[in-house]
Amino acid sequence: MSLYIIEYTDLTESELTSFKTQDGKVHLFNNLVCPFGHRALWTAAEAGIPFDMINIELGNMPDSYVENFNRYHTVPFLLDNGYPVFESAIVAQFLDAKYNNGEFQCRDDPEHAALAQLAMAKFQPSPIYALLRNQDASKMQQLKDNLSETMQDVETIYRDNASEYRSKGPYLLGDKISSAEINIMTFLFRFQYVLQHYRDFELMKDVPLLQVALDASVQRPAFQLTSREPEFYINYFGKYANP
Repeated sequence: MSLYIIEYTDLTESELTSFKTQDGKVHLFNNLVCPFGHRALWTAAEAGIPFDMINIELGNMPDSYVENFNRYHTVPFLLDNGYPVFESAIVAQFLDAKYNNGEFQCRDDPEHAALAQLAMAKFQPSPIYALLRNQDASKMQQLKDNLSETMQDVETIYRDNASEYRSKGPYLLGDKISSAEINIMTFLFRFQYVLQHYRDFELMKDVPLLQVALDASVQRPAFQLTSREPEFYINYFGKYANP
């Protein structure tokens, strides 16, 4: 499978308008650097969904994209046969439900679904961005501690709540990848490099189970297809670390 990317600014008005019709196609408006967007992109690739990605420049978002497609000024945004879907976790869930029998969401196993949703709920990206954006040296250690606490919360879920699966494989549910990985690992992958580079912070320190899950996720062909080298993320997030 290859990743077909179209620049939004290369599309004509009529082409963009056609995306909103019932054309039988999957159009994913996205950006490769965004961890939220990566959730949807990885899901689509992992499920083998034929789609095109329309690249949206985050720092220079076209006015017409906001006016005609996504009033929330975000990616990802999905048009599936003309039907609009907003917000990363919802887009990922929609794609999984429609094209993948809900396997990542554990549709047919409520216990598995509840466990995956617990991990998702306890993983909060906000401490990552708080540390990255902080310019006050007096607050740096507290922000690092806050992020470490979040990481330990999720590690505990992998270790204790999912203990019966630990001998079965690297993911939360053993050998079965779930929405927990889809929604968490895209952040850990980027920010392990970004925070080490800009904040001298080891994101994956003392979370061995999350490290194993991340390593396994990164080795998946769909993840490799939809991710880039560490420098790609380091270069982009520099403007947030050092504005």
